[in-house]
Amino acid sequence: MKDNRIKERRDDSVRRILDAAMEIFAEVGYEGARVDEIAKRAGVNKAMIYYRIGDKKTLYEDVIHDVFGDMVERISENIRDELSPEEKFRIYLANIAKTMAEHPTLPRIMMREVASGWTHFSEAVIKDITGILVIVKDIIDEGVKKGVFIDVNPLVVHLMAIGTMLLFNLSTPVRKNFYHLLEGNIKMPENLSFENIVPEIQRMMLRVLKA
Repeated sequence: MKDNRIKERRDDSVRRILDAAMEIFAEVGYEGARVDEIAKRAGVNKAMIYYRIGDKKTLYEDVIHDVFGDMVERISENIRDELSPEEKFRIYLANIAKTMAEHPTLPRIMMREVASGWTHFSEAVIKDITGILVIVKDIIDEGVKKGVFIDVNPLVVHLMAIGTMLLFNLSTPVRKNFYHLLEGNIKMPENLSFENIVPEIQRMMLRVLKA
C-alpha cells in the first residue's frame, strides 16, 4: 500500500521535495537536517511537506525507499529468463552503478548510515535491500547449477559490489592528487571515470565468481 502511495505522489512538487531532501540528508545527515531548509531548497512551504509526505522521519524513509525501490524494480525488469548467469550478473552491477550515477549524493547517505549502524533505515528499505540480495542469490544459484559460478554468499558479493562503487564515488575529489603522486611509479589509465570503471568491476567480480 505504501509503495502505491509513493508512486502516486511523484508529481513535480513531491519530486523536488525528495531531491532537495536527499541533498540535505547527504550534506548534514539525518540529525542535522531541518524540514525548513528542505522546504526552502525545494521551493515549497513546510506545511506542504507535512501534508504530502509527513514528518522528517517519514521523509527520510521515502527518500531512500524511492531510490532503492526503483533499483529493485529496474533490476528485476532488466533480468530476463533467457539470459545467462554472467549476463544477469552484469545487469545487476550495471543497475547499481546507474542508480549511483543518477543519485550522486546517495553514497554519502549510505556511508552515514553505515557509521550510525543503519539506525534510520526503515522496514521498507530493509525489504528493498533484501529484494536485491534475493536477486543476487538467484543469479549465483543458477550459475552454480550450470557449473559457471562457485558457491558464494550473496551478501558478501553484494557488499563487495556496493563497497567498491561507494568508495570510488566518494574518492572523486582526491583522485587527481592521488594519481599525480603515483605518476612515474604506476601506469595510470587515461580515463578512470565512473562510467568506465563499471565494466572493470564487472570483469573482476565475474572472474572471482567463475568456477
